[in-house]
Amino acid sequence: MITPLASVLVNQLNGSRTIITRKSALPPRMTFEEKHKIDELINKLTQKDKGEVVTILIDGHEPELSEYIIQRLPQARVVMDAGSLRESNLNLAKYTDYLVASENFSRDLIEIDKFTTDSQLKSALTELNKLARGQAFITLGEKGCAYLQNGMLTISPAFVCNVIDTTGAGDIFHGAFTYGVHYNWHIENIILFASLSAAISIEKKGVRESMPDLADVHNAVNKYERNLKNYFD
Repeated sequence: MITPLASVLVNQLNGSRTIITRKSALPPRMTFEEKHKIDELINKLTQKDKGEVVTILIDGHEPELSEYIIQRLPQARVVMDAGSLRESNLNLAKYTDYLVASENFSRDLIEIDKFTTDSQLKSALTELNKLARGQAFITLGEKGCAYLQNGMLTISPAFVCNVIDTTGAGDIFHGAFTYGVHYNWHIENIILFASLSAAISIEKKGVRESMPDLADVHNAVNKYERNLKNYFD
């Protein structure tokens, strides 16, 4: 399968990045041989330990593949990294237990340019919850992660860190989030773990070398402060 090609430009002054991507207008269709290989993988997963739940992380870039796997693993827990609002993501959201949406996805969903009030954030989360079969979240970058708790807006603060390179921080957040989901952690601990994992990665250049292991995150719990500024400041 031909994969997208991307170049990443990092701003040395603030660690932000610009991604230039070349990709096909539509993802290629899965072949019979590819489906057969996926079926073999699913059989291995289901036969390995019948008592263990499978956890899946999807991002909507290969919607046919994601839907194919999810439908064959109906007991799996599904986490979705919803980066941009597209028809394929809206369709996949209905299979999602944890819909973790970006600000862009969330703003586009309720058709606004910028979040300026708590009520707008709450409205976006309410609409996201209607899309998913589980719970929705909005990642707010350095401002944290928002979700509804007993109908009330909750923003879990991010961690203050020395920003070197933000490339991959979102993917690391979603990966760590999925790790916590797989091990049935409380949602507040899942977000804390994911936020701290992303903060650690931002303090290094690149992605693969900056990804922390489990010990790194546990050892850093008391080394970072939370960003307690109001989201709208």
